[in-house]
Amino acid sequence: MSQLFNYAVPGIPFGCVFALMGVGLVLTYKAAGVFNLAFGAQAFVSGLAFVFLVQDGWPRWAAGIIAILGLGPLVGLVLDRLLFRRIRTASPLVKLVPSLGLLIALPQVALIIAGSTPQIPPPALFLDAQTVYFHLGSVPLSGLELSITVATVLVVAALVVLFRLTPVGLEMRAVVESPRLTELFGINAGRVSAFAWVLSSCIAALAGVLLAPLYSQLNPEDYTVLLVWGIAAAVIGRFASLPLALVGGLGLGVAQQILAGYLPAGIIATGLRPSLPFVVLLVFLPFSRQRQLDDPLADCDPPIAALAGEARGYRAAATLTGDRGDETVAVGLWHRTLHPDGGTSIGRRLLQRPTAVLGWVVGGLAVLSALTWVSPDWLLTMTQGIAFGIIFLSLTLLTGMSGQISLCQASFAGLGGFAAGQFANHLDLSLLAGMVLGGAMAAVLGVVVALPTLRLAGLPLALATLAFALLADNILFPNGWVGNGATGVLVPRPEIGPISFNASRSFFLLALVVLALVAGLVKLIGDGTMGRFLAAMRGSEVAAVSVGIDVHRLRVVVFAVSAGLAGVGGALYGSLQGSLAPNDFNYQISLVLLVVVAIVGLGSISGAVVAGVVYTALLKSLSTLPARYAGLLAVLFGLATLSYTRHPEGVVDYLGNRLVGLVGRLTGRWRDDLPPRTDAPAHPPTGVERVPMAADGVDR
Repeated sequence: MSQLFNYAVPGIPFGCVFALMGVGLVLTYKAAGVFNLAFGAQAFVSGLAFVFLVQDGWPRWAAGIIAILGLGPLVGLVLDRLLFRRIRTASPLVKLVPSLGLLIALPQVALIIAGSTPQIPPPALFLDAQTVYFHLGSVPLSGLELSITVATVLVVAALVVLFRLTPVGLEMRAVVESPRLTELFGINAGRVSAFAWVLSSCIAALAGVLLAPLYSQLNPEDYTVLLVWGIAAAVIGRFASLPLALVGGLGLGVAQQILAGYLPAGIIATGLRPSLPFVVLLVFLPFSRQRQLDDPLADCDPPIAALAGEARGYRAAATLTGDRGDETVAVGLWHRTLHPDGGTSIGRRLLQRPTAVLGWVVGGLAVLSALTWVSPDWLLTMTQGIAFGIIFLSLTLLTGMSGQISLCQASFAGLGGFAAGQFANHLDLSLLAGMVLGGAMAAVLGVVVALPTLRLAGLPLALATLAFALLADNILFPNGWVGNGATGVLVPRPEIGPISFNASRSFFLLALVVLALVAGLVKLIGDGTMGRFLAAMRGSEVAAVSVGIDVHRLRVVVFAVSAGLAGVGGALYGSLQGSLAPNDFNYQISLVLLVVVAIVGLGSISGAVVAGVVYTALLKSLSTLPARYAGLLAVLFGLATLSYTRHPEGVVDYLGNRLVGLVGRLTGRWRDDLPPRTDAPAHPPTGVERVPMAADGVDR
């Protein structure tokens, strides 16, 4: 018993760390309606500012005030004003992508501004971090552990009092339910929301400053790992209870220390400890109740830009061609009357054909250039873009078509690449056969992920898949028979009989063929019966079940197919590079993949292919910058998520629609500046049925 006590007590400060992160997440979600995954990035920014101020000679108390009460609230207000206030009632994907973008971008912005990492170890805010002040039994407690524990308990107690015993707490809860309704009672909803963000950002800043001495040097990845533990604590608190989040965080801290003490040394012991959030999320997420943010007075306002991009419209029930031109005009006029932007009219569809031809011409010129005059370095970059395009297509199928959010897609790609290399090295299989088998193994892993998450959707599903990615990084990939740890796995170039693909241009052609096959499969699924079922499930799972669709089976199938495609893309990428290491497809890569493809175009095949090429081209272009600007690519994609909230259909579809609209106006096909008619017919002409049609790239 005494040994258990000795293992458990050192876990209390760690539990307070997790609890502080979880409490901050619950506060933001409870008071502002947004699950702020950028919380860890905000903590890192304030922690970095604190350490630099101390390094420059500032007293610790003064540096703490500036970092916690100055910079922290400022960052929170900026995020609230520029972003989160506009997407409070948006779909889960539109909320999630900007948070992930900020999680990636904010630390890199801070490092670029700072210019270098601090030269001194992070100091403690209150007491000396290394000095032992007293013993609890036989366990020594240092100043750092005491500071974290006391600060966490005081913060949670103050927040409980605020929410339950003060008018401000009641106003914050009311604003989440209905900002317009609270304004009818004379409450300034914008000011209350801003106060909630200031309070949450202060907690993030306090966490960043308190946690800094845990590490010899500040690293954004460490704060992201702590964020995952905080997410598990918030889930235990059911996204609403601050005391439960505190208890959950403490329990996680104690549990991981007990596991470290009792489990024997080895990969399972060292991997299970950081993967404990995965188990917690799988157990508690199905029982958590997400707050539904359906404002009863939301219809009083025009839709915000992010929601306007999710609008639904009408489409023709049959193709109108040949001698049915009058009916085409009638249908187009009716569409034009209901939708002044002409977004779904027959005229616009006709004008999309030359735009599609232009896309094929540009793609053909790119392929011709790659096979003739492009340098070897850029040919490698273009081939990498094709491999990533295949992985992005798996997200197009899973998230764009079915609405299922996955943050472990890089884990599927990594398993496919490792399996292909292992089959080729140990069983002397052809790399192409290994690629197929690797895709099949990734598909099996997709089923394993899908089965325990069948009851989850939206944010809970995203959090569960993120935890699985962490599990794969810590337990699956370090094994010698999978990812071979830090050594990695050699992945040779493929051969077909006497034909070798060692040459760069021949491998580029092979990659094009694989891309064409995968794109054809995705298009076949999207245009077929399964695609219609996926669209129905994306719109409403309840409605899909009511018409006889087996939603659970469909989710398992789409997860398996998507994971298999990602595994093929990972194997192709590994063969191109010659080897794969676990860090090539860690959980952070999964976050980047979703952010990139969502910005460029999640709902279309062309968007996924363009996303792969753009991503690798930017990596290549920015690789020559000084070390200070190494994170500039993350900053660019992170800031681009701000535009995603206005155009969730993606850059490719947005620019394509603008081009089609410009051509239409120039040719007189339609005019978008005409005022809407007041004598519009209530129903479409004969031959047109009213059916919902979602904009590409939007998670319904």
